[in-house]
Amino acid sequence: MDWNTFIFGGIGLVSLLIFFYLGRFRASKAQREREDRINWSQRFNLRGCLFISLGLFLILFLLSLFIA
Repeated sequence: MDWNTFIFGGIGLVSLLIFFYLGRFRASKAQREREDRINWSQRFNLRGCLFISLGLFLILFLLSLFIA
């Protein structure tokens, strides 16, 4: 293994630790119960589906570059 593996692996590990540490805290009641909330029960629109498919394509493309 080279130094890039250690450096970026360390960054990833520290990021996960920070994410799980901050995930313990909950938003305040004023932030959770407000009137202008996003309606998550809606179906995905075309733009959202395109962004998701583009993201999946980029992930698979980058994985194929690193594996091959």
